[in-house]
Amino acid sequence: MRKLFVFLCILTATTLMLASTSLVFWHYWDGANGKKLEELVECFNKENPDITIKSVFIPGSELLSKIQTATLSGRTPDLAISDIIGIPLLIETGKLVDLMPFINRDNYDVSDFYEQQLVYGRKGNQLYSLPVSTSNLGLFWNKEIFAQAGLDPEVPPKTWEELVEFGKVIKERTGKWGYELFTQGGEGTTWQWQVFLWSTGGEFLDPKSNYTEAVFDSEAGVRALQFWVDLVNKYKISTIAPWGLFGRGEAAMVMDGSWMVQFFPMQVDFELGAAPFPYPNDGHPATNMGGEQIFVFKTTPDKEEAAWKFIKWFTSTPIQVEWDKATGFIPVKASVAADKGYLAYIKNTRRLLLPFVESQKHAHARPPVKQYPQISDIVSKAILNALYGNATPESALHNAAEEVNSLLK
Repeated sequence: MRKLFVFLCILTATTLMLASTSLVFWHYWDGANGKKLEELVECFNKENPDITIKSVFIPGSELLSKIQTATLSGRTPDLAISDIIGIPLLIETGKLVDLMPFINRDNYDVSDFYEQQLVYGRKGNQLYSLPVSTSNLGLFWNKEIFAQAGLDPEVPPKTWEELVEFGKVIKERTGKWGYELFTQGGEGTTWQWQVFLWSTGGEFLDPKSNYTEAVFDSEAGVRALQFWVDLVNKYKISTIAPWGLFGRGEAAMVMDGSWMVQFFPMQVDFELGAAPFPYPNDGHPATNMGGEQIFVFKTTPDKEEAAWKFIKWFTSTPIQVEWDKATGFIPVKASVAADKGYLAYIKNTRRLLLPFVESQKHAHARPPVKQYPQISDIVSKAILNALYGNATPESALHNAAEEVNSLLK
């Protein structure tokens, strides 16, 4: 009898091993983020003995191109992440699994995600990716410079008008720049300027045309770019210079990302403040978002089912709370942002992050089009042309819009 029992145990264990679905998961999270991912993957594997997730780290500079090569060769992983800007390009390969059948079958609540994050994975009624991490932009200020200028170091500007007012006082009384602009071009310039555009009620590409038409050359766009020009030439609280004035204590305020909550305290020797970014008196709060989304490659029904099970688990509120607390990412879901344990953790240990968490509901999505990198480059050049006085804001944006429309069509 005992021999029969042992035989049955071995047979059961063997059957379970044979029935186990093994999945390869590509990502570019390293350091503390990579370590936490490994912990979560190990936890999932223990909870789901019929599934084995093998996470494979690939440097961020290589991941998207490696995925594209894999789609051509047919040797894709089972699931992967990508920066949000890469998602539209990957959808066009036709190699991603539409997640909507799983979502509908399991009554999975996608409405818990911030709506703007979902535009990247959407194509008609299909949804090919889900958010797993995000970041956004806000205002950092140097409390010591504020105090030296006679300003309340605990009170940042809330509007554009106050940004200028505070900046003038700082420049006059300390000789420091009031606000640092990102004037090095490329996506950094476009990404930051978009916040000003959205704050005035403008759009970048027209969502009503499925992002096939440039509309940043609107009255709102001209106003946003004119404000940048005025910060340099009229109000004289900003300058055209290599990035880093704020970090060196030469500028009192700067727009930067939520990830700098982790890095600024180690890099600067002054007390920091963080707040939602100011917007016009007659405008709207706005910020820009970054982050990653997760998706499944077409393989076999068993593997796709197992990959969905992992995604559903990884994007669940309890796991996302644990993920965000460990990594410093901000919530992709409203339920995480409202979680009492998460909020208590932020308020007690990462208070500078709180304004970014609160701003995420105002975050806009950069247009989910495959040509976005080229479009961003065109717009950043237009912004610099206006800043350097080579074109008016109107003509700079008009010419850029014509070039973008030609690219899109």
